[in-house]
Amino acid sequence: MSAMILTYRYRLLPTKRQHKALCEILETQRILYNAALEERIDAWQKERKSISYNGQCKSVTEWRRSDPDSALIPANLQRWTLRRLDDTFGAFFRRMRTRKGKAGFPRFRSRGRWRSFGFAEFSGIKLEGRRLRFKGMPGGLRIHLHRELPVDIRSCAITRDHKGWVIGFQCRMEASEKRCVRTTIAIDLGLSVFSYASDGVVVPTPRIAHRAKNDLRRRQRALARCERGSNRRKKIKQQVTRLHAKIVNARSTWLHQQSAALLNRADLVVAEDLQVTNLIKNPYLASSIGDAGWAKFLSMVKYKAERAGARFIAVDPRNTSQSCSGCGEKVPKSLKMRIHSCPHCGLVMDRDHNASLNILAAVVGRGASNVTRWSERRLGNISSKETSN
Repeated sequence: MSAMILTYRYRLLPTKRQHKALCEILETQRILYNAALEERIDAWQKERKSISYNGQCKSVTEWRRSDPDSALIPANLQRWTLRRLDDTFGAFFRRMRTRKGKAGFPRFRSRGRWRSFGFAEFSGIKLEGRRLRFKGMPGGLRIHLHRELPVDIRSCAITRDHKGWVIGFQCRMEASEKRCVRTTIAIDLGLSVFSYASDGVVVPTPRIAHRAKNDLRRRQRALARCERGSNRRKKIKQQVTRLHAKIVNARSTWLHQQSAALLNRADLVVAEDLQVTNLIKNPYLASSIGDAGWAKFLSMVKYKAERAGARFIAVDPRNTSQSCSGCGEKVPKSLKMRIHSCPHCGLVMDRDHNASLNILAAVVGRGASNVTRWSERRLGNISSKETSN
């Protein structure tokens, strides 16, 4: 049985004294991040020498021995900051290898661009009931435990948002035992409707950001008129931040509901292996695709399927909309043509429904009887013959 890492987020309820301590720790980690970045830059420019994560951890250990103030917070907290810098450089080098032009060199973080700190390992910090205790924090930091927290905690990160402070626990969990494949559903993601399933269920597009765009435009225009550094600008900026957070939370909640409902109906979910990063390069579709949240939805379906013992398969999206699900012949059509009409076999149906059937056929073959045969061949014997397409 495989294991998986899930993040459980909870709201922190600090006192005024604890809030001040959290702000001070956040600032010290920002300074450490910038100092570590400057060390790497200077070492390369002056000596053509690369400094690794382990090398900087050794430097921090020596620094903690010589400076008593630096030892007022746990070492694991400082290692988390160094690991974040190392991950940033790793992402930069990957972009250098795969992209043309500028790859985005790691930059120094201002106060407005540094909102998190954490523990690389869950040591140096204790969870006692509903309170967190670690060096540098006066008293126990209270947590709003609105749901049960798994025991096997690997690491954690504390983030400051527009409402206050949030903690995310990274927990190791065993994946559920795979259940028998009795129902298989393929989905085609779109913009006219969010998804069209092979069983005929249509989910309309929520258009959450689109509904809030007028209110967001008014607040952004008000922000542009404010004088920089004024109290009014700070107030309007907080309003814009809260509205953005409201849009993100509403979309996330809706995607959670739809992904859970899909896995309640199917033991095997099939979808297109979409390269959303490439799709949003289209200037005419970028905002709509981002508002729909395709990448986040597929990520949710994938991990929820693993957690529930279901299965998720991503297939090649080529020609899923152009091919006929009835006879397999290619029927070219533009994006604005929403009806599939095959001149070869006479099949007429919704374009997205036709695509969902092609996605299903890419995995289980054509016809409901092939579901069981494919399952026996790829997933083990299945006693039940109950299948659906």
